[in-house]
Amino acid sequence: MFGCEHGCAGFWWIGPIFLLLLIIGCIFIMRGCSCMPGRHSPDGKTHRFSDNSAMEILDKRYALGEIDRKEYEEMKNKVTEDGKKGS
Repeated sequence: MFGCEHGCAGFWWIGPIFLLLLIIGCIFIMRGCSCMPGRHSPDGKTHRFSDNSAMEILDKRYALGEIDRKEYEEMKNKVTEDGKKGS
C-alpha cells in the first residue's frame, strides 16, 4: 500500500550518506578543537596553563587597573604561598 509498488526511484541511499557525512563532520570537529589539552591553535601556541599563569593573570589585572595595590599584594602572597605548598 505505501511501498514502491509503482516504480518509485528509491531514495534509500540518502540515509547512509547523511550518516557518513555526520560521522566525518564529527571527526573533523574533534580533531580541530583547540580546547583539548595539548592541542595547538592555528597560531602554533599550545593551550596549556603555564606554571606562572596565576601570577601572569594577577599582573595583568593589576596593570589594567582591575585591582588596587593592596589587593594585588594580598593575592600575590596567596599565590606564592600556594605554590610553595605544592612543591
